[in-house]
Amino acid sequence: MNSLPIAQWQDALDRMETALATATRALDRREERCERAVAPSAGEGEPPAALHRLDARLDEWESRLRAADELTASVERELAERASAVAHWRALFAEWEELLKRTEATS
Repeated sequence: MNSLPIAQWQDALDRMETALATATRALDRREERCERAVAPSAGEGEPPAALHRLDARLDEWESRLRAADELTASVERELAERASAVAHWRALFAEWEELLKRTEATS
């Protein structure tokens, strides 16, 4: 009867155990880094300093966007007023043109 390759199996199991231990350590290091990245920086419940900078930049952009929105609204109002004025003048010119044609036809 052939003998079982127990020594080879044992070597393979040892390599698997080493690989699993290495992977577990890598996962533990990754978890620690992740926890440090999201952990409070100066005490329990306090957000990291980078978050304050991001909030400040977000506030700046929100104020810029509000100003741009207000400017856009004022430009749209001005364009609407001008379009209304142009339409009014065109109507007046059309009436004057009609009046001129009538006076020429009656003369």
